[in-house]
Amino acid sequence: MSRVHCKNELPVIARSEAWYARARDLIPSATQTLAKGPSQYVDGVAPKYLSRGKGCHVWDVDGNQYIDLMMGVGTLSLGYCDETVDSAIRQQLERGIIFTLMHPLEVEVAELISQLVPGAEMVRYGKTGADVTSAAVRLARAFTGRSKVLCCGYHGWHDWYIGVTPRNGGVPPPVAALVEPFVYNDISSYWPANWTTTRPV
Repeated sequence: MSRVHCKNELPVIARSEAWYARARDLIPSATQTLAKGPSQYVDGVAPKYLSRGKGCHVWDVDGNQYIDLMMGVGTLSLGYCDETVDSAIRQQLERGIIFTLMHPLEVEVAELISQLVPGAEMVRYGKTGADVTSAAVRLARAFTGRSKVLCCGYHGWHDWYIGVTPRNGGVPPPVAALVEPFVYNDISSYWPANWTTTRPV
């Protein structure tokens, strides 16, 4: 985030720190999403809690204003409090949410995505990026009949990925053994012993 009207002084974030103190022993890592957590930002300088947003701007609980360069960890392409989006949400809230059975909106949105995204012949919804990548891994394994997965970058908290990171506590070693990490755009960073051709140098 980039602070608005900063005049080179650091923001006062006392209320953020007070909320963090309340959360530390109550919520593991004080957050539900690692990317939103305090370990991702400069401690004592960056705010830890936001109170509201409008467009690309957000305000922390201390009243400081920022330009949000992350935009909801990448999900808010239209910004905060977009009136068209908010109006549709309000209308649906009056009709109910999280129904026991399917809703026509699922079909309408799937049709729209299929029309707008080349190659999206079918649509499956997911709640998080970690869920979606894990579903993709399972689908690839089912289709290919293979178990080994190569990965680079961040893919969430599910066992297939997190087992090859420093946060691998609780992941059985045989699960982690099925995943091989590599460095993006660097084939030499992954070279299994059973490959017979010469390793690139």
